[in-house]
Amino acid sequence: MAVAQDFLPIVNMAWENNHELKAKNFQLESATKSWLEAKAMYGPDVKFGIQYTLAAGGRSIAFPVGDLLNPVYSTLNQITQNNSFPQISNVNEQFLPNNFYDARFRVTQAIYYPDLAINKKLKMEMLEQKNLEIKAFKRLVSKQTMQAYIQYAMTQNAIDIYLSADTLLNEAKRTTQSMIKNGKALPTAMSRLENQSAELLSQKTEALSNQKNAENTLRFVLGINETGSIPSLDGFNRIPTLVLDNIADREELLQLKQATIMQSLAVQREEKHYLPKIGAQLDAGSQDFDFGWEPYALLGINVDMNIYDSKKHHHRKQAAKAEIMATEAMYLQAENQIKLQQNVAKENLNTAIKQANIFETRIKATQKIYDEVFAKYKEGTAGYIELVDAQTQYTQIKMQHLLAKNNAWIKWAEYIYATAIFPIQ
Repeated sequence: MAVAQDFLPIVNMAWENNHELKAKNFQLESATKSWLEAKAMYGPDVKFGIQYTLAAGGRSIAFPVGDLLNPVYSTLNQITQNNSFPQISNVNEQFLPNNFYDARFRVTQAIYYPDLAINKKLKMEMLEQKNLEIKAFKRLVSKQTMQAYIQYAMTQNAIDIYLSADTLLNEAKRTTQSMIKNGKALPTAMSRLENQSAELLSQKTEALSNQKNAENTLRFVLGINETGSIPSLDGFNRIPTLVLDNIADREELLQLKQATIMQSLAVQREEKHYLPKIGAQLDAGSQDFDFGWEPYALLGINVDMNIYDSKKHHHRKQAAKAEIMATEAMYLQAENQIKLQQNVAKENLNTAIKQANIFETRIKATQKIYDEVFAKYKEGTAGYIELVDAQTQYTQIKMQHLLAKNNAWIKWAEYIYATAIFPIQ
């Protein structure tokens, strides 16, 4: 295991199966659609509407058409000596239209709306903010995945150590059995070795339980069931190394920068408070009584301007500026905290590596002691108590070495997370 990228296969599996991450991806899709909606606000809207009215009563206007035309008609009838021009009554016209319809297509088009441009930028920044949020969560999942796999691999190594100890103990029991037959050892030696074997079995049983728990945790993190196979990664038999390059900005800092950008857009929006909003509207349709056909077209331009609002926009602008300063202060605090976290993670990893390296010579020395004691035991110059003690020390030192390596790898995963070295797709 040379680099963090070697964990990429299992981390990708964890990303693909994590339900919380799936929910965040759906939220990202929602933010994408919101941006597309803001982008589409520049285009025209077309609607169709129809209105039909029946009316009775209400206000009316009296139009004395009879009083105006009847004298003229009477004179014309006298001149022509006929009744070609009949008398007509005055008209009382209702204001409310009766049996009247108005059907139209209405097209509205924004010509100059400053809010639209700012809203589009805001939606884009919100989209980027959501993307950074997902990356930050994926980085956390990658750390959890690494640590879960490290624990899983180390529990397997612990079982191997106990199996190796069991092999040594069985060899000692066979040798003792032969020595008892030859009169070189007492039966009590076998009893002592049997007790040691029982104690080793208890430790191995606990290790198997720990291994099962670690496997269940890893399966949960990877999102696979009991029948799914766990990918195999190599390299945990050695001690990790410190990575000093490729340190990147954490997504938490990038999110705060993004928040500052969005708050700046709020300031820009208030700065455009007094700019006019210009739009156009076109109606094309027909209106008439008794469902007649009278087509028409109506084009209008509307202009909307803010003149005075009791400084409400000014206060909103000042509030947005205060939010920017607050976010900038939070950024500096977070930056210092992350630097501290990185320094602490680096120091912890260095210490863990040094502690793990110490065991290399101790293991060799303890193994040499066990080999010498076992050789003397077979010769009859060393007692079974010395043999059991040497075997116990050898097993314990290997377990301590395993715990030290496990701690080093866990600190390595924390350092990889703190320094944002692991690549996030």
